[in-house]
Amino acid sequence: MSINDRCNLVLNQSSVVALKVSTRCNHTMAIKCNIICVLVIVMWTGHGMCAVLSTDRDVSEQTILELADKSNKTFLKLIGLAIQNLRCDFDNCNNWSEWTSDILYKGQFGVKTRSRDCWYNSCDKTGEKVVENDSEIFEGRCPTSYNITDGKFCLAYHPTKMNHSAAHQLCAKDGGHIINVDTKERYDLAQKYAPGANIHIQGERRVAGGPFFDDAGNHPEERSFFKWGANEPSNNTNELYLMLSSSGLCDIYGNNVYYVLCEK
Repeated sequence: MSINDRCNLVLNQSSVVALKVSTRCNHTMAIKCNIICVLVIVMWTGHGMCAVLSTDRDVSEQTILELADKSNKTFLKLIGLAIQNLRCDFDNCNNWSEWTSDILYKGQFGVKTRSRDCWYNSCDKTGEKVVENDSEIFEGRCPTSYNITDGKFCLAYHPTKMNHSAAHQLCAKDGGHIINVDTKERYDLAQKYAPGANIHIQGERRVAGGPFFDDAGNHPEERSFFKWGANEPSNNTNELYLMLSSSGLCDIYGNNVYYVLCEK
C-alpha cells in the first residue's frame, strides 16, 4: 500500500471520529473544548495529517479549509473550523488597558481596575461591542518615608546636595529611582515639588553632545515638553547627566551636587 493510500485510509477512518467529537464541541464555545477537539483529531489522524499538510506555507485555518475543499475530507474542515473558533475566542478582544489605581503606602490595600473592548459575535471586531472589566486587590508599595502626591506619585524629596551617583544609590535604597520627567505632569510636578532648587533627573549619555537616555532607554530630548535652560546644553566634555532647574534642563558633570527627588 502506498503512502497516499495509507493516508487516505487514515483520513477516512478519522472522519467518523471527527464528527463524533464535533457533536460534543458544537454545544459550547469554550476554548478548552476547541483545544480538545483539535488534539483528539490530530492524535487520531497521526501521520496521515503530515501527508496532507506537508508544505512550506504557513498553516492557518484558511489553509486547512482550502485543503478540506480540495480533498473532500470532513476532518480537515473540522480542524480548520475549530482553529478558527479558537482564534476568535482568543482574538475577539482588544488588549487590556493599563491598571488604574491610587498609590498607597505599604501595608495598605486597595482595588485596581482595567478594561477592554470585546466583540463576542464577530472575529473581525465589528458589530456590537461589550466592555469587559477586571479588578484585583493590591497592596501599596509606597514607603512611609515618601509622600503620596495627587494620588498618583510616590515621592521623596531630599534637601541634601549630592552627586549623581550618590543620588542614584539613595533612591535605590528604598527600591526607587531618580525621578524621570517622562510626562508633562511629572515635569511640572518636579519643578513644583522642589521650587527654586536644582534637582537630579534621569538622563545619561555616553559622550558629550550625544543623545541622553533615561533608565528605560528612551530619549528625554524627544519629548514635546522638553525645555533646555538658557545657554544649554553646553556639551562640555564629561557633562553626561541631566539636572532640572526652574528655567529648564541642563547637562551637568557627574560630580556636580544637587538636591534629589526620588520616585517609587
